[in-house]
Amino acid sequence: MDKNYKQLKLWQGLVVLAFAALIIFVVSPKMLAPFGLYGTLLAEWLMLAGALLLVLVFRGDPKQLFPVKRPSAGGIFGTVLMWVGALLIEMTLVLLLSIFFPERILNVNIGLSTQMINVPFIAAFLIVAVTPAICEEAIFRGVFLRSMNPEKHRWAAIVVCAAVFGIFHGDPVRFVPTAIGGAVMAYILLESENMVYNSIFHFINNLLPIILLFGMSGVYEKLGVWDSQGSLNMAAVQGSYTFMLSAGLYMMMCAAAPSCLYIGNYLLHSGRPGYRDKLFPGGKPGIVIFLVAASGMLFIGGLVLFLFGMMHMPVTLI
Repeated sequence: MDKNYKQLKLWQGLVVLAFAALIIFVVSPKMLAPFGLYGTLLAEWLMLAGALLLVLVFRGDPKQLFPVKRPSAGGIFGTVLMWVGALLIEMTLVLLLSIFFPERILNVNIGLSTQMINVPFIAAFLIVAVTPAICEEAIFRGVFLRSMNPEKHRWAAIVVCAAVFGIFHGDPVRFVPTAIGGAVMAYILLESENMVYNSIFHFINNLLPIILLFGMSGVYEKLGVWDSQGSLNMAAVQGSYTFMLSAGLYMMMCAAAPSCLYIGNYLLHSGRPGYRDKLFPGGKPGIVIFLVAASGMLFIGGLVLFLFGMMHMPVTLI
């Protein structure tokens, strides 16, 4: 580290976090809410600008806090695979929660979808996918994660950063999936020392729902899910699928998650001096046994849940 810079202390990271919280939980809902998603855009960049100013005041090293290097093809593909694995886990957990709290899950998703569908695609793309991949990554995986001295307390820093990231998204039902994604992104950054990879993860994670929402909007309207004004029909949504069936299907697909995370992690490290040159190191059959066992349990659990949902599905929906 350059002698003109200093290692950020935890209290300094907490100050940056407190400023971000002020913008998200006070300034945004009280002053920027009338602008909808455009207010969210302003809040994100205001949050980043304030954080960067505080980093300068604290004399933090930008190269350490925001490491940006040329990504490798293997690293990008590994990041995408890890995102697939994390997404399958997140969606499975959300759908399992929806069995017990259906209205709460629907209300959160409806609120987010309604905001996105009522702005042009390019605006939603920039606000929902691009901006958080830059602003939120710089604050949470850049400043705050580094302030916890992850070189000495790696897993504690990952867990705390993930929990805080989940809390900042403002709703209990979004905490678990958001925290899981936050943990994987923190791990990716610490392992790669390249913020490009976790920003790619964040970008595609936020881009997918935009593509699905806008790509399927015409279908949703014909099914009565969306009306011509872009409002969502609660009765149509609740009657269009069974949460238990969906949870079972996703849990079966989630059987691929352990392998996606494992292979993605291997590709993320590919080419690094001293890292193993084989996907499955010799003499360690426990890795294969664990992956097969984890995948098998997820698939069987999902199949049981799916069949149970089929047995109890209303006859009119079969």
